[in-house]
Amino acid sequence: FDGPIRVFHSVKVEYYAPSDSCGMGGMHREVIHANPNYGGSCRFDTVFVSVGDEAEAMNGLLVAQVWLLFSYFDPYHSKDVPCALVTWFIHPSDNPERDKDTGMWK
Repeated sequence: FDGPIRVFHSVKVEYYAPSDSCGMGGMHREVIHANPNYGGSCRFDTVFVSVGDEAEAMNGLLVAQVWLLFSYFDPYHSKDVPCALVTWFIHPSDNPERDKDTGMWK
């Protein structure tokens, strides 16, 4: 690969969250930051990433911290490819449970 790589410090995302009644029919818009100098300090946001079936652990979601947002041009498909460099936070249990009082994963 010898093409240019474009780096971004933030990206606007739109996603569907059916369990949250905020927004139009569960649709949300947010900005994800991966900025080494955000107002004098760094900001690397944490995100949920859908990786599978909701019947799986944590409803098919994994947690990741975003370190870099970038894109490159794929000459074979003639389009920009958006990418993110992340650190995955893997739950230590293969079958995590939710706390019955708080609903948080334990």
